[in-house]
Amino acid sequence: MKKYIFNLLALICLMSAVSCVREGLDGEGFLSLKFDVQTDKVQNSRASMTEDDLNSSCHVKIRNVKDELIREYYGLSSVPSELQLLTGDYRIIVTAGKKVDVSFDSLYYEGESDFVIEKSKTTEITVPVYIQNTVVQMEYTESARNKFSECKVTVSMSKGALEFDINNPSQQGYFSMPNGETELDWSLVATTVDGISYTKEGVIKSVKASTKYTLKFDYQELEPQDGGMYVEVDVDETPLFEKDINVEIGRAPVIQRYENDTYYSIDEPLNFGLNDEGREVVISIRTSSELKSVQFTCPELKTLMGMSFETFDIHTMANNVRVPLEEKGITYFNEYLIEEDASVAKITLSPVFFKYFTSTDEEKTYYIDLVATDNNKRVRNAQVRIMVSNAIVSTEIVEDYLVWSNKASVSANVNRTLYDALEDETAKVLSFNYRVKGTQDWSSASATLDGSKMTAELTGLNKSTTYEYTAVCAGQASPAAVYEFTTEDQLQLPNAGFEDWYKADKVWLIYGQGGSMFWDSGNHGSATLNVNVTNYDETVKAPGSAGTRSIKMESQYVSMLGIGKFAAGNVFAGQYVRTDGTDGVLAFGRSFTARPTKLRGYVKYISTPITDRDGGAPADAPAVGENDHGILYVALGDWPNETGLESPFEVRTKDKKLFDKSGPNVIAYGEMVKTSSTEGSDMIPFEINLDYKDLTRKPLYIIVVASASKYGDYFTGGRGSTMWLDDLELVYE
Repeated sequence: MKKYIFNLLALICLMSAVSCVREGLDGEGFLSLKFDVQTDKVQNSRASMTEDDLNSSCHVKIRNVKDELIREYYGLSSVPSELQLLTGDYRIIVTAGKKVDVSFDSLYYEGESDFVIEKSKTTEITVPVYIQNTVVQMEYTESARNKFSECKVTVSMSKGALEFDINNPSQQGYFSMPNGETELDWSLVATTVDGISYTKEGVIKSVKASTKYTLKFDYQELEPQDGGMYVEVDVDETPLFEKDINVEIGRAPVIQRYENDTYYSIDEPLNFGLNDEGREVVISIRTSSELKSVQFTCPELKTLMGMSFETFDIHTMANNVRVPLEEKGITYFNEYLIEEDASVAKITLSPVFFKYFTSTDEEKTYYIDLVATDNNKRVRNAQVRIMVSNAIVSTEIVEDYLVWSNKASVSANVNRTLYDALEDETAKVLSFNYRVKGTQDWSSASATLDGSKMTAELTGLNKSTTYEYTAVCAGQASPAAVYEFTTEDQLQLPNAGFEDWYKADKVWLIYGQGGSMFWDSGNHGSATLNVNVTNYDETVKAPGSAGTRSIKMESQYVSMLGIGKFAAGNVFAGQYVRTDGTDGVLAFGRSFTARPTKLRGYVKYISTPITDRDGGAPADAPAVGENDHGILYVALGDWPNETGLESPFEVRTKDKKLFDKSGPNVIAYGEMVKTSSTEGSDMIPFEINLDYKDLTRKPLYIIVVASASKYGDYFTGGRGSTMWLDDLELVYE
């Protein structure tokens, strides 16, 4: 059996206050993470996954102690080298492959591990990711192979069965056992070379996941009075263990500040008062391959220290550069660890260096820019801030992504030397004042202090409103700088009650005549055969709705003169572009820059048995006769515009170019899948939570799609399956 080990060093920085509130954590630390993904034992299995397969199919979730989703990644290549988390307890869940009830070609892996992030410490964990299937294979002795001209073995459980043929002895079957089910039934049907039929049945008991069961069949001749022949069956149980194949996921160089035996984020400023004597500060650089270059840029090398340059490569500098720099208080050390193929470098800035900045009698912020490059051409940029001021707290400009429609996370720098010198505890009280710009009265929010950074979450804010804010320390006589931010809008979906319609030629359109299109449907295609699969309904609507209509999407087989296709009733935010043969070309998405947390509304669904199932339908699609599934999903993202239209994402059903919820441009996603009809005759309320996969990016578009048949893109569904929607509303919490 093979085992792929994926190494990932994730830098854990201070989280935005949005996440601070959700996680209730404090501080920062480092996580050294390794994924130990174990593959199947049989080398010739067609389900064996390559290294690339494992990388692309891995699904990684990180949850906090409240079981809230903090981070989610699809494919190891999408896991960034830097993650923002705060100290506290976490759980990481990793899956890979495809979970199918029964299959000859789909393996599924899963693993999880708990870990703790501690302030200024590195936590090292290995997440074991095991095959979750129960694996079954047949083996025949030479006498059995010679005696049987035909032989098939069926292995089954409640969710399905697989048939094994003696002519394919290497064939493996993969079962995902339902909870509580621990038995596999098997039955053998064979014909001897003499034309005699033979059957035998049995049960494999106490089956387990991550285990292979080999049924070994042996044929024995018996006397006529004893039946003439006998097939002996032995079941061999083998745990699926591993053989190491190491696959490293390298990381960019890591740059940190080191003082008093403690590592700090390079983003935290260095604070000095005017005429401060300075202190020793070490800038640490660690790489996962040999370090090749460290560009050092500081304009004050020229303006304050009299050097002839402000930019140089400190890693490759010659002695004629090194010596004068050491006189200015800058020294450099580097060690390359050959066996580990890693480098550790240190830039030491002495009190002599900082004295140049503190003796100018000017309160100012200075910058050192660093660019580290390793042998694998991975690059890390970092900036060191040197803040010279006698102020205890200094307000910082808020990052745009930390401002939502009703809350914002603000921060300020705290000069710990001056702050810690305050003797009166009441003078150490930290807070932020904030107010709507143009008003007189301030509101106050208590702040928390971590290292040299104070933060607060401002809540209960109004949408689309500009606020002013400033950091406050009770012991600081002069006020800190006042900055401002503007909250996001709380946008809603146009025509969310589906009241406005008009008919253009034979096609019902989901907007009023002369209005602007937001929603569209597959009516453009089905109407060519005189059918509108999506229409309004005045007999079904949301309870208490002020409107008179809902949208009705009914899956149908549309045809003319006996030629046609299954068409799912649907609606989507976007535009139907054209019909390609009997397939549609669509453009998904509409401009949208807000960040809602939920979509709610009313739904009614009638599920009919699957009547049409295309050969290209996914393996997990319902079989003919099983219940059809309805779906409604919403996604926020920053997709590039590939259509040249207002809607950016192109969908081609003919080429199976479809929306992928795990795509790299998806920022948030949520869905509702209906696997059976809703109860009663009325519409019922629903609520879809939007899971944000990246809190540092803001969306450009929103995609909303509903279909009475989830697999309608594959022309698969039940004729008559119908979904109604009404009074959709985006929620901002």
